Amino acid sequence: MNTYRVIIRGQFDGLSDEQRERLLAGVDNCRIAFSEEGSLAYDRALTWFTFRFQTVAEDDTAAQIAALDALGYPFTKQTIGVTDLTEVSSRALRRRG
Repeated sequence: MNTYRVIIRGQFDGLSDEQRERLLAGVDNCRIAFSEEGSLAYDRALTWFTFRFQTVAEDDTAAQIAALDALGYPFTKQTIGVTDLTEVSSRALRRRG
Protein backbone atom coordinates (compact mmCIF):
# COMPACT_ATOMS: atom_id res chain seq x y z
CA MET A 1 0.00 0.00 0.00
CA ASN A 2 1.16 3.51 -0.81
CA THR A 3 0.21 6.88 0.62
CA TYR A 4 -1.11 9.28 -2.01
CA ARG A 5 -1.70 13.00 -1.75
CA VAL A 6 -4.31 14.12 -4.24
CA ILE A 7 -5.03 17.65 -5.46
CA ILE A 8 -8.10 18.31 -7.59
CA ARG A 9 -8.48 21.80 -9.04
CA GLY A 10 -11.70 22.77 -10.72
CA GLN A 11 -14.21 25.46 -11.46
CA PHE A 12 -17.64 25.66 -9.83
CA ASP A 13 -20.38 25.37 -12.43
CA GLY A 14 -24.05 26.22 -11.91
CA LEU A 15 -24.14 26.67 -8.13
CA SER A 16 -27.62 27.26 -6.72
CA ASP A 17 -28.26 30.26 -4.46
CA GLU A 18 -28.38 27.92 -1.45
CA GLN A 19 -25.04 26.34 -2.36
CA ARG A 20 -23.46 29.78 -2.84
CA GLU A 21 -24.75 30.91 0.57
CA ARG A 22 -23.44 27.77 2.28
CA LEU A 23 -20.02 28.11 0.65
CA LEU A 24 -19.76 31.84 1.42
CA ALA A 25 -20.67 31.18 5.06
CA GLY A 26 -17.57 28.99 5.36
CA VAL A 27 -15.14 30.91 3.14
CA ASP A 28 -13.17 32.34 6.06
CA ASN A 29 -12.77 28.86 7.57
CA CYS A 30 -11.24 27.22 4.50
CA ARG A 31 -8.10 25.33 5.41
CA ILE A 32 -5.64 23.91 2.98
CA ALA A 33 -4.45 20.54 4.27
CA PHE A 34 -4.14 16.94 3.23
CA SER A 35 -6.41 14.65 5.26
CA GLU A 36 -8.45 11.50 4.75
CA GLU A 37 -11.75 13.43 4.79
CA GLY A 38 -10.37 16.05 2.40
CA SER A 39 -10.37 19.83 2.48
CA LEU A 40 -12.08 22.19 0.06
CA ALA A 41 -10.57 25.65 -0.46
CA TYR A 42 -12.02 28.52 -2.51
CA ASP A 43 -12.37 32.29 -2.43
CA ARG A 44 -15.36 34.64 -2.26
CA ALA A 45 -15.70 34.75 -6.06
CA LEU A 46 -16.75 31.06 -5.96
CA THR A 47 -15.16 30.44 -9.32
CA TRP A 48 -12.21 28.10 -8.74
CA PHE A 49 -11.65 25.56 -5.98
CA THR A 50 -9.00 23.16 -4.75
CA PHE A 51 -9.89 19.87 -3.08
CA ARG A 52 -7.02 18.07 -1.31
CA PHE A 53 -6.93 14.73 0.43
CA GLN A 54 -4.58 11.96 1.43
CA THR A 55 -5.28 8.27 1.11
CA VAL A 56 -3.48 4.99 1.67
CA ALA A 57 -4.50 2.63 -1.11
CA GLU A 58 -3.88 1.19 -4.48
CA ASP A 59 -4.46 3.73 -7.28
CA ASP A 60 -8.24 4.30 -7.40
CA THR A 61 -9.04 7.49 -9.28
CA ALA A 62 -12.75 6.62 -9.44
CA ALA A 63 -13.03 6.67 -5.63
CA GLN A 64 -11.24 10.02 -5.49
CA ILE A 65 -13.66 11.61 -7.95
CA ALA A 66 -16.58 10.08 -6.00
CA ALA A 67 -15.33 11.83 -2.83
CA LEU A 68 -15.44 15.18 -4.62
CA ASP A 69 -18.86 14.44 -6.14
CA ALA A 70 -20.18 13.58 -2.67
CA LEU A 71 -19.76 17.23 -1.66
CA GLY A 72 -22.66 18.02 -4.00
CA TYR A 73 -21.26 21.17 -5.66
CA PRO A 74 -21.41 21.21 -9.47
CA PHE A 75 -18.06 21.74 -11.18
CA THR A 76 -16.21 21.56 -14.48
CA LYS A 77 -12.64 21.88 -15.83
CA GLN A 78 -10.98 19.81 -13.14
CA THR A 79 -7.33 18.75 -13.12
CA ILE A 80 -6.02 16.04 -10.84
CA GLY A 81 -2.51 15.69 -9.46
CA VAL A 82 -1.42 12.71 -7.39
CA THR A 83 1.83 12.36 -5.46
CA ASP A 84 2.93 8.95 -4.21
CA LEU A 85 4.79 9.75 -0.97
CA THR A 86 6.69 6.46 -1.22
CA GLU A 87 8.29 7.70 -4.45
CA VAL A 88 9.16 11.06 -2.89
CA SER A 89 10.96 9.28 -0.03
CA SER A 90 12.81 6.97 -2.44
CA ARG A 91 14.09 9.88 -4.56
CA ALA A 92 15.28 11.75 -1.47
CA LEU A 93 17.20 8.69 -0.25
CA ARG A 94 18.84 8.18 -3.66
CA ARG A 95 20.00 11.83 -3.72
CA ARG A 96 21.56 11.50 -0.26
CA GLY A 97 23.14 8.11 -1.01
